[in-house]
Amino acid sequence: MDTLTTLNFIGYAAMLAGGVVLGTMFGRNLLSDAGAMVNLLESRVTALESALHLGHLAVPSKSDLAAEEIKSHAVATEKLAVAIETHAAATAKP
Repeated sequence: MDTLTTLNFIGYAAMLAGGVVLGTMFGRNLLSDAGAMVNLLESRVTALESALHLGHLAVPSKSDLAAEEIKSHAVATEKLAVAIETHAAATAKP
């Protein structure tokens, strides 16, 4: 073989060996990071499922939300009526 071809093959072998070493190192890092992310996601999904199953995060219906808004509006209206009566009593001329 020609010397240049031999050096070329040696260069390819060195690049292959370096690529295998770097690929192994970074592959392990990526695999461990991906495993940690999957475990974190799995724990979050499990917590969400258990909370939904137990009813702690149950979504209120629209009628419940409307009833709460009506009650809140009624309380505000009563406070306003009391304020108007107080003001009228304070400004009434004897």
